[in-house]
Amino acid sequence: MARRRRKNKNFSKILKRYFVRLVKLIQTPIGITVVVGIFLIVIISILDIKYLESGSGRDILIEAHGLLFDIFVFGVLLAYLNKFLEKKQRSERYKEEIDDFRGWEEKEAKYRIVGNIKRLNKLGSTRIDLNNCYLANADLQNANLVKANLQNVDLSDADLQFADLSYANLSYANLTGADLSNALLRGANLQNAILKNSQLLRTSLWRANLNQADLSGGNLKQTNLLEADLTDVVFENTQFEKVKMDQALASEELKQVASEND
Repeated sequence: MARRRRKNKNFSKILKRYFVRLVKLIQTPIGITVVVGIFLIVIISILDIKYLESGSGRDILIEAHGLLFDIFVFGVLLAYLNKFLEKKQRSERYKEEIDDFRGWEEKEAKYRIVGNIKRLNKLGSTRIDLNNCYLANADLQNANLVKANLQNVDLSDADLQFADLSYANLSYANLTGADLSNALLRGANLQNAILKNSQLLRTSLWRANLNQADLSGGNLKQTNLLEADLTDVVFENTQFEKVKMDQALASEELKQVASEND
């Protein structure tokens, strides 16, 4: 008996949960359109059964079917337009909040900026302006910052594992001690960036611009540097192991050091 009550109670909870979800769905523009459409289908189906055989009601039913089609088409279009505009407004709001905290070297500013980055990523936005932002020790694992502006940003000791920074502007960025393991920096601009003691294990820097970057003390094991610009990089005490440097623009000394650890 107690087991049956428990089952009924669990079933009630599940039913209530799905009912709440259904109510929330109906409250959206698309949900309202679907509900109105279903209501009209029921009404027209009843009219079809009653008047389809009569000649006088056939014309009215044809007009009703056309009206139903128009409601669905325009309703869905308006719903998607409303969703697009809402998404754009939210995106602009998050970007404005980042602007408010730009240049603040405080933990609160960092947490707010990181939160907005994640919200923008959920909206599909990656091209974010983070110029001169304070993100030291930030948790940005799996962040999507493709073509983002990270010029002069402080990412010292930040966790950027598996992050996508392809074609991002990281010139003059401070990445001292940052963990960029398995990150994507294809075509990224890292000119004059500080990468001291950074982790670049299995990082893809294909065609990246590392002109005058400081890689001293960095871990570049199994790093992809194919066709990268390594002109005048600082590589004192840098760990090279199985690094791909084919067609890279680098000094003979750097190529020699990399080949010795291949």
